[in-house]
Amino acid sequence: MIKNLQNKVVVTGATGYIASAIIKELLLDDEIDKVVAIVRDKSNIDKHRFLLELKNAEKKLEIESGDLQTADYDSIFKGATGILHIASPYVYKADDAQRDIVEPAIQGNLRVLEAASLHQSTIKKVIITSSTAAIIDMEKKKEQYDESDWNDSSNITNPYSYSKYLAEKATWSYKENNSDKVKSFEIIIINPAFVLGPPVEGYPSLNTSLTTFRNSLMGVGDSVVTNRFVGLIDIRDVVKAHIKALKSTENFDHQRYLMANTVISFAGMGELVKEIFPQYQINPTPIDPSIKAHQYKLTSNSPLKLSHQYIDLKTTLTDCVNYLIDSKNFNPKLKE
Repeated sequence: MIKNLQNKVVVTGATGYIASAIIKELLLDDEIDKVVAIVRDKSNIDKHRFLLELKNAEKKLEIESGDLQTADYDSIFKGATGILHIASPYVYKADDAQRDIVEPAIQGNLRVLEAASLHQSTIKKVIITSSTAAIIDMEKKKEQYDESDWNDSSNITNPYSYSKYLAEKATWSYKENNSDKVKSFEIIIINPAFVLGPPVEGYPSLNTSLTTFRNSLMGVGDSVVTNRFVGLIDIRDVVKAHIKALKSTENFDHQRYLMANTVISFAGMGELVKEIFPQYQINPTPIDPSIKAHQYKLTSNSPLKLSHQYIDLKTTLTDCVNYLIDSKNFNPKLKE
């Protein structure tokens, strides 16, 4: 372990589903002295109160304000040893998708890298959360995708995938064209598939993935989404990958890590949930036979790959549904 690497870690998008779960683990890590969580507005305590209630938050957690395009990363990064840039728009639609989804994703990555370049004496790792949306190109209809693939066919008609693709491309281009600015720290990108699993205690709302999953179970999901095959990964494994990237003494500079335990349709998830919870009346959104979905596999050749087996699909779905029920976000009726 590199001495003093974990003294101060900055996490963007701190109130998000993935970021908050990572913060929870960082606060429990004795080798990390301070965790700086960037939220949109730290004066709005109700939005991030659940972070303040995490174990060790009183001793180690500091809250800072800023969004992707206005945060004063230069000041916030002072003295930091590691940056976990997780903030990015996770919505599928917007009034102006280029302005509200694509540009913030690109500028967020570039602003983080530019600010990190001003603190090369301390920063050793910049870890950016991307997505398999930057990798999987359905137009190519490949049987298998891995870290060597890019979603080259993405465009503004699917702004979320497009934003992930362009933001990651911009990141690697920045590294290539500004080698002197980033030579002191590793840049690592983690590309999770569709993430499910229980969030941290007190998580105040449902993010996009939890909402999409919940809606499909309630029978109100989009039929196109229901038919679509997606890679699936448990949030707890995603957290472990970020922590490994941060703490490892092995050099993972310029690495991507595609994270997927399996590939399954939302209809398939719904049927599995019905098997796991036979006591409930669950009527998932039915498959539309007129929509032909392409089946594929996802694999990783990344040296970052976790050494243990991923959390199995049934455990992920069981824990996720139990969370949705316990939090009263999903209220299936018991069978008579």
